[in-house]
Amino acid sequence: MNFTDALEEALLARDLPIITFYDFFVLGERIFFTKKWGEHFLKRLPHNWDYPRARNAIKRMEERQALVPDSNFRSFVWRVTQSTRAGSAEEIICISDPFSYVSHLSAMHKYGLTNRSPEALQITTPKRKLWNSMQEERIKKDLPSLATFEPKLMFRPHYNEFVRRRKVSTHTTSSPWKPAKLAGEETRITTIGQTFADMLLQPALCGGMRHVLDVWAKEATIWADEIIEAINKHKSKIIKVRAGYIFTEVLEITDPRITLWKTNAQRGGSQKLDPENDYSANYSETWMISINVD
Repeated sequence: MNFTDALEEALLARDLPIITFYDFFVLGERIFFTKKWGEHFLKRLPHNWDYPRARNAIKRMEERQALVPDSNFRSFVWRVTQSTRAGSAEEIICISDPFSYVSHLSAMHKYGLTNRSPEALQITTPKRKLWNSMQEERIKKDLPSLATFEPKLMFRPHYNEFVRRRKVSTHTTSSPWKPAKLAGEETRITTIGQTFADMLLQPALCGGMRHVLDVWAKEATIWADEIIEAINKHKSKIIKVRAGYIFTEVLEITDPRITLWKTNAQRGGSQKLDPENDYSANYSETWMISINVD
């Protein structure tokens, strides 16, 4: 078996609907250094494994029609033609961007917290500087034998407005969550606690604060521990104030962990329950927040 044959078999064994240039590079690097695939020692190995040789290997995969450029991406993402899986829009995006995840109204819909069907798939990914930093750490972990740092491996995939015929809305954040992985696929999603936290941080992306309050009223008591844990891990102060008000004054839940959030309330400030609405004189003295939702 030669190196090209091994690469093609490795693509099939991986059995994912797409592959990025970075993932292809890592796959080839591992085969190159082990010099075998399965029980077969390889013949006709390249002299080295680097960016130009990886590009040439992809061209050979295209000639074999094992890989086809994926039309939902601008570049550097290929569809694996013999994969047994088509992949949903969310899974395709999560494979292409290892730090992205389903969030906001899309996550709410996945968990059955809302009957509203999102117009677009809501995806969150780190802001550029943070994404680059996370990718550098990933390269160090995945490619410890890399002699010199290869900046071309920092490529961040760009997908079209529609992925697998589904409209996508992408949001960037400087404080990404550590999401959960859906069983049996590569899709990542905010945990249920993180999803409730996002409702208070960016209610406009979750159906609006009126809808958020309805969801909290129906479901938050069931998931109180998960919500409190997620909110405690977030650095935002306003999210703790909003959650504290809803838990204690709307749901009438008392918990010492929630009581600690009162230190985030600011007397004389302009904190609002709904960041999209005007300030209201209706005010919570305990949480020092304007209750500006009818």
